[in-house]
Amino acid sequence: MIGYGRTVDVSLRQLRMLRELSHRGTIAATADSLGYTPSAVSQQLASLERSAGTAVLERVGRNVRLTDAGRELVHHAGAVLERLEQAEAALQAVTGAVAGRLTVSSFESMFRPVVAPVLARARERHPDLEISSTELDPDVALDAVDRGRIDLAVILDYPHAPGPRPADVERHRLLVDRFELLVPEDDPLGPEPVALADLAERDLIGAPSHFGCGRCVIQACRDAGFEPRIRHGIDTFPSAIHLAAAGAGVVLLPTLALTELPDGVRVVPLVDRIERSVELAHRRASRGRPALDAVVELFREVVGDLDLAPSA
Repeated sequence: MIGYGRTVDVSLRQLRMLRELSHRGTIAATADSLGYTPSAVSQQLASLERSAGTAVLERVGRNVRLTDAGRELVHHAGAVLERLEQAEAALQAVTGAVAGRLTVSSFESMFRPVVAPVLARARERHPDLEISSTELDPDVALDAVDRGRIDLAVILDYPHAPGPRPADVERHRLLVDRFELLVPEDDPLGPEPVALADLAERDLIGAPSHFGCGRCVIQACRDAGFEPRIRHGIDTFPSAIHLAAAGAGVVLLPTLALTELPDGVRVVPLVDRIERSVELAHRRASRGRPALDAVVELFREVVGDLDLAPSA
């Protein structure tokens, strides 16, 4: 236990490390996530223990886990770091300057039509703002936002397969992306809309179930009364499209993935409504930060210009 009346000299860096360790489970994974060496993380946490006068970690084989004191510090670390983030946003709001650095993530099919124009407009209108972007799976990106490693993420939500909704993350819908059926050019289906149940005996090309898109398609098929026969588990849209063109099966894909199709395939509309919501996610504590608000507005502007406005 931490002694009564003892002053614990804890740095924000140490709190971030301890909180990240509670999620990652190992010193090595924590160091990799935060961009430090494992020895630097170990040294900082050892310093934290000396200041606290008690162990915050205990060895379990080759790994470590939090002690009761460590879990208490992690519990309070979240509140401390959130208040600091709120204070930083408030200070930036006072100046109103769209400046500094912002990290943005997106998934592949949004980069060309939306993210690239957003970055171009940001460079033109806000020259003092430095934006870094990275491609992340939406589920990974949401977790990165929740833990403060990404400022703003383009993510997905699937009504047929809803994902987690962290309490500290705020979301804004950008657009609704409907699924269509992609078939080989000589396929007998179409051009009239096809019911999902008509695919019960067909070989499907689809993402594995550990991807949101894959879970969505599988659940939609189950709702239509059948278990999908996924013959090819492909997690990238271009590869799935080329397999369909080769006659390996049919594939259900969101409209954003169908902007450039090769020869040998065609799109057939679906009777059933399968869709995904494209959203922006950021930490609630960052609300009011001028740089964040400006980039959110640019995303909405670009989507509006492309006639991809939210639909019911």
